[in-house]
Amino acid sequence: MELPNEMTQMAAEVHESIMNYLEYGKYAKLRQAMKHYPEGGGKRMRPILAMMVAEAIGRNSKKAVPFGCCLEIIHNFTLVHDDVMDKDPVRRGRPAVHVLFDEPTAIIAGDALFARAYDILSESEVDGEALRALVHTVSETVYLIAEGQQMDIDFEGRQTVGVEEYLEMVEKKTAVLFACAAEGGAIIGGGSERQIKDMKECARLFGIGFQIWDDVLGILGDSKKTGKPVGSDIRNGKRTLIIVHAMENLKRPSKDRDILLAALGKEDATDEEVKAAIEALRRTGSIDFVSSKAKEYTAEAKRLLQCLPECKEKQMISQLIDYSVNRDR
Repeated sequence: MELPNEMTQMAAEVHESIMNYLEYGKYAKLRQAMKHYPEGGGKRMRPILAMMVAEAIGRNSKKAVPFGCCLEIIHNFTLVHDDVMDKDPVRRGRPAVHVLFDEPTAIIAGDALFARAYDILSESEVDGEALRALVHTVSETVYLIAEGQQMDIDFEGRQTVGVEEYLEMVEKKTAVLFACAAEGGAIIGGGSERQIKDMKECARLFGIGFQIWDDVLGILGDSKKTGKPVGSDIRNGKRTLIIVHAMENLKRPSKDRDILLAALGKEDATDEEVKAAIEALRRTGSIDFVSSKAKEYTAEAKRLLQCLPECKEKQMISQLIDYSVNRDR
């Protein structure tokens, strides 16, 4: 499933704006490190969501562009630091920033992206009260992302993680940025309190569904499309929802449990060990469980779209939500 052409065009417009915003500063190496992930492209789902919500409510999509770019740059800042922490060598099929440059430069580039994002946010064409609301929601979102990342790191050192713990981590690490995009779009569009609240919740659910579908792609996805090595989450010992569900349901002793543990967290696990672990996850029903869960979240997200007036953008947001759990990358 691909995004509609109109969203693809919006993504291209956002990409051009982001690259213009990042053509900044006099130190070439830092500038290149900052631009490395954004110039690789991407779906730009968060800026598109903000723009479509603003357009649906107040016909103000253009006013949401700086806010959307701010969120996308913050997203890329977190990716740069995540890859340093996880020691992932590849992102979107390209060398990670810390590999192409070095770890100190990657950390500095992440910090610089974060600073640049707030400068861009200040360009939002809204009144002072709305701008304060945008700054607050972005700041709160970044803090929650930090909590989610800390939870994710701590989970790697634990033998057991509960499903509810995992879902809290996903909400903080990923879904809050979607929620922020929709909330900000509604604020920029001049939405009512109900529209702002419902669109934030809609996007939170959408974001959780998006991320847990990402976990499915991390197990079953084509590395040529996802840009990440097949089985990297298994080798890194990532406690994704698929792994969490499997560990809760695999009995002790269990052949499938032993097969999974033989590869989980083993950086030098062979392709055969990873393949065997994936088959164990299939037999346990964990992959089917997570696929169904992702679709449950997005179905509830679509229900909340009732707060929007009937318009083309409302239908496009619904398509974007469907895309999130049908994509192959």
